Amino acid sequence: MKRTILKLIILFLSSLTIICAQSVAERYGDRISLLGMSFKDPLVLCQILIAIFISIVFIQSGLDKVLNRRNNLEYFKVQFSKSIFNKVYPILLSILTILELVGGLILVYGIYFSFAEKTTLWIFYGLVYLAITMIFLLLGQRIAKDYVGAADLVPYFILIILGIMSMY
Repeated sequence: MKRTILKLIILFLSSLTIICAQSVAERYGDRISLLGMSFKDPLVLCQILIAIFISIVFIQSGLDKVLNRRNNLEYFKVQFSKSIFNKVYPILLSILTILELVGGLILVYGIYFSFAEKTTLWIFYGLVYLAITMIFLLLGQRIAKDYVGAADLVPYFILIILGIMSMY
């Protein structure tokens, strides 16, 4: 009885060692598949999911600035009333709207491109573009002394940077 249990443990540990020693490519081939779609590796899937998430955030934010421009202008007026931007906030709102919509649309194109051409190059471009946009947003929040608003940007920025870093 003890020998049988000992043999089973040894067999389990040896098979576990073999499984752990194999790379993902050795175990599953050079592609993974999810819902019938092939991906080069799990990082590509993560890049696409990050792009979907971030594109939703920025397109929604840009559309809100277009559809509720009056409310956004009022918010910007109050937000920047005691800053160097107190006279140019309408222009800043327009620039920010364009930056957000363009960045989100680059990611949407990047998602399409990743499936059509099997490369996430345009997702990379979109994430870099939006990282720069996030730096502008952070700068505006800090100049307006809205430190809580600036801190709210950090998780999005981290996610964008992780997406960029995953491109290796």
